[in-house]
Amino acid sequence: MKRAVLLLGTLVPLLIIASCSSNNSVTGPNGNATVNAPSKLQNRAFISNQYSGNLQIMDSQTDTTAFYTVTNNNTGVTGPGVTGTAVSIPVSTSLTFMVLSPDNLETLVYNPATFTFTFVTNSSEATNGTVSMPNYATMAVYSPDSKFVYVPVPNATVSVGTSNTFTTPGAIEVITTASGQVTNGYPVPQARYAAISPSGNTLLVFANNADTMWLIDLTATAPVAVAIPGFARPINAFFSSDSNTAYVLNCGPECGSSAGPPSVMSFDVPSRTIKSTVAVGGASVGVLKGTILYVAGYPGGNTGTFDVVDVSAMTRTTTNSIAIGDGTHTTMALSNNNKAYIGAATCINATTGCLSIVDLGNTQAAPPGSPFGPVTGMQSIPNRNTMYVVEGGVLHIYDTTTGQLQATQISFLGALYGVVQVDP
Repeated sequence: MKRAVLLLGTLVPLLIIASCSSNNSVTGPNGNATVNAPSKLQNRAFISNQYSGNLQIMDSQTDTTAFYTVTNNNTGVTGPGVTGTAVSIPVSTSLTFMVLSPDNLETLVYNPATFTFTFVTNSSEATNGTVSMPNYATMAVYSPDSKFVYVPVPNATVSVGTSNTFTTPGAIEVITTASGQVTNGYPVPQARYAAISPSGNTLLVFANNADTMWLIDLTATAPVAVAIPGFARPINAFFSSDSNTAYVLNCGPECGSSAGPPSVMSFDVPSRTIKSTVAVGGASVGVLKGTILYVAGYPGGNTGTFDVVDVSAMTRTTTNSIAIGDGTHTTMALSNNNKAYIGAATCINATTGCLSIVDLGNTQAAPPGSPFGPVTGMQSIPNRNTMYVVEGGVLHIYDTTTGQLQATQISFLGALYGVVQVDP
């Protein structure tokens, strides 16, 4: 065991689901009364609940939840089951983003109220230790071998280990997953985002308000963050399969930079030099598929932009940026039938919503959707033309062949935030 260290409605049918009461024990299919029994579902998706602090569990192939016979601890009477009582994983008081380990064995879940991460073992659907951060975090990234987690903490001001003293706010906190403890840290002023190479040897770090990128060689005897100038509010990076090239998103003026427009830069890791630049309409979020990089952002005005960049030739294949919804775009996922779903964490959300859809076959954007609210979570479902999207705290299940909500919808009590597919 790891050690602890300090609703918007729709017009489609809904199945209303409540989390399990703390006064009940759950009886699994074998008849043995246990607490937080595994759901026995296959193809599970975990959905974080900000209100209850639970992880909701769904079978993403059938869009259903698991139900069990419930025994009342006060009377000892076992009934045939409680309609609307779904199996969930109690984690903490409030939950936002989640990170699935590359080996699919655990899910790391964040509580923004206490600055803590909780490990959840996927097979047992049980928590397995917590670890505290010195201040708030907005993301975390696992090493490719799942042995470490790197967490950017913009306002970290503590010492970690014996040789790392944080004299200015900002650091990458390093969690060793075997122990569930912070075991190291690298000072980086106002570190906010990070990306790691497929080899696990290079960590790139980005700040809130800097036109600088920091590179940490994790193979060094004593790794340190090396500042590399020449960017315009870099916010993320995607690596080539050999880890030698990083394609860096420059957010530009949208993120407060005057150093240059939004762009994608090709950065040579071994020589630590910028090789080429491709201008795009906006660049706050992206997805790399093979050698094609899909990029979205918001240059201002009434619409955002979506572009396609062929990184093998470092050329933009969208002659004119595709107009999408407004707002700060923070999530993107590709469906199994060649559609890009782009979510904004903030948008006007008056007559149209924060979700945009682009058909990658003809590079045409779908008509704007309904104003359901901020998009905080998104998951393309394996082997289906289905996308799970959390909008305004509600799970919406989209049919990606039509871009519309499918007939069957499930609404959990509370305010949802993130969604991850736990089973491949």
